[in-house]
Amino acid sequence: MVASMDTPETGEREAVVGAAIRLFSALSYDSTSMAQVAEAAGVDVATATHFFPTKRGLYLEVMTYAHRALAAAVEQPAREAQAGPPERSLAALHRFVDAYIDLCAEHPEIPALWTHRWMSDASDIDDLEEHSLQPLANEFVAGFTTLAEPAGTDPALLTYTIVWCIHGFTLSGTLDGTGRRVGMDDPELLRRFRAHMHEVLDRMVRLPD
Repeated sequence: MVASMDTPETGEREAVVGAAIRLFSALSYDSTSMAQVAEAAGVDVATATHFFPTKRGLYLEVMTYAHRALAAAVEQPAREAQAGPPERSLAALHRFVDAYIDLCAEHPEIPALWTHRWMSDASDIDDLEEHSLQPLANEFVAGFTTLAEPAGTDPALLTYTIVWCIHGFTLSGTLDGTGRRVGMDDPELLRRFRAHMHEVLDRMVRLPD
């Protein structure tokens, strides 16, 4: 049997990253201190800074996690939409929508991290999008371009419309008519939202008769 490579130090590092993911997504990077991360991870500040000497380095680790999770979920259907006849491209875009919704439902910290970022969180780290998110966003837009342009729809804005809607629903949900806020944890509302996003896609990329 191969011996496990896990060590107490590995566990502590993972605890620090996990705590940072939770706090940065809930409070934002700018509103979180290394002391808060250490406390949430159950370690002292010296241990946290042993693994990540700067909060910037820890943030980059967290956003690398967010980027990889997003790419793993939706990059493949976005690429599949770039090739093949219109019907296959449309099916791939519908898989993209489902995969994005599923990712956000299972890991709401990911849209929370990116939404904080889009609202100028960690604005002193100015090259993050250029080296991580922009290449992935280009793949998304290229996937939508296949059908959006022939339909007279702006592919970039359609891509971001879908992303914004999914992020907004994940983080805010809707009011149920009585003033109670409901969202991803309501199976029926999630079903309706998913169907709505598919309808938006179909209406914006009308296939030729």
